[in-house]
Amino acid sequence: MSFVPPRRTSPPTGGVQIGEGKPSIANRFGDVLVYWEELLKFAIPVVVGFLSWLAFRNRPHPIDVSAHVKSVGGERTLVEGGRMYSRSLGQGPDLVMLPGFAGNSSTWEFITPDLASDHHVHLVDLLGHGFSDKPTTVAFDGDFHAACLVEWLRVHEVQKPVVIASSAGCQAAVAMASAYPQHVRGLVLVDPFLIAGRGIRFVLAIAKLFPRITSFVTRQLYAQRWFVCFGQMLGRRDPWRVTAADVDRQYLPYGTPGFFEALPAMLAGIDPSIYHNTVQQVECPVLLVWGAADRTATLGQARWLGWQFQHAETVILAEAGHLPQEEVPTDLVARLRPFLRSVETSAAPRPSATSQDDPG
Repeated sequence: MSFVPPRRTSPPTGGVQIGEGKPSIANRFGDVLVYWEELLKFAIPVVVGFLSWLAFRNRPHPIDVSAHVKSVGGERTLVEGGRMYSRSLGQGPDLVMLPGFAGNSSTWEFITPDLASDHHVHLVDLLGHGFSDKPTTVAFDGDFHAACLVEWLRVHEVQKPVVIASSAGCQAAVAMASAYPQHVRGLVLVDPFLIAGRGIRFVLAIAKLFPRITSFVTRQLYAQRWFVCFGQMLGRRDPWRVTAADVDRQYLPYGTPGFFEALPAMLAGIDPSIYHNTVQQVECPVLLVWGAADRTATLGQARWLGWQFQHAETVILAEAGHLPQEEVPTDLVARLRPFLRSVETSAAPRPSATSQDDPG
C-alpha cells in the first residue's frame, strides 16, 4: 500500500507557488512605461536646456568702435543725441543713405561704387545703429532721427540732399522731409516700413502690452547669429542665396557697446501707424521702390502708400524681396538714376505713376 501526500491548497509560508510571481506581458509593459516615464522626467529638462544653450549661447564679439572706424574710414560726428558714424565717397550732388531697423550703412555697399562715380554719397548710421552711439534715454522715433540728421547736415555743410532710405529708416527720411522740407531735395524709399499688415501690427501691440518680456526676448534673439540669418532669409526673394557675408554685415556691429541696452527702445520707436499724416505732408518728389516678393507688405499696400504722397512714383522690382539694394543692386541703380537726374535738374514735382519690371 503506497502513501499519497495530501494536495496543498496554498503555498507554505515563505514559499513561491509554481506559476505565480512570473510577470505577465501587460505587467512587463507597464514596468517599461514607468521606467521611461522616470527617465523622461530627467531627460526632457536636460535636452531642452542643452538645445536652449545651443540656440542662445552665441554673442557677437565686442568691437572697439574707434579702432574699427579708423580701419574702415569714416568719422563719428557729435550731434545732440550722441555721435553719428558716417562715411563719404565721390563728388557731385549729395546723397544721404540710411539703413533699416537694427541695420547699418553697409547694406548699401553694392550700389555705392556706381552712385559715387558722379555723386557725393554719405553713408550714415542712425543713432542706435551700426557704429553710431547707442543712447538708452531717447525715443528712437522718426522725429528724433530727423532732428539728429538735420544737425549732421549742418555740421558737414551738406546742402539739400536726396535722402535714400531702407525699411524702417524711411521713417526718419519721411519725418525729416515733413518737418524740415528746406533740407531735403527728394526721397528714395526702398521697401519702406511706413505701413504694416495685421501680423506686424499684432506683434507690435503685444510688445507694447508686455514691454519687459519683449525687452528680454528681443535682446536674446538679436544676440544670436542664426536669428539674424533667419531675418536675412525672410527678407529676400530667394532665401537660399543668403551668404555668411550677408549675415556678418548686419550681425558684427551688434558687438558695439550699448547695442542690446538700446534695442528695446529702438523697437518701440518704429511703429509705422503714426506716419500716415506725416506722409501726406511731404512736398518733395518721392520714388518708392518695392520688391515684388517683399513679405512685410503686399503690393496693394505699396500702391496705397504711393497715393498718400503728393508727388510720388512707384517702381516695383520683380526679382527682389525686402532688400533690393543687396539682391538686385544693378536693377535698383538703373531705376534710381532717372529719378535722380529729374530731381537734380528740375524743381518741378514728378507726376504720380506706377511702373513695374518685366517678370520675364
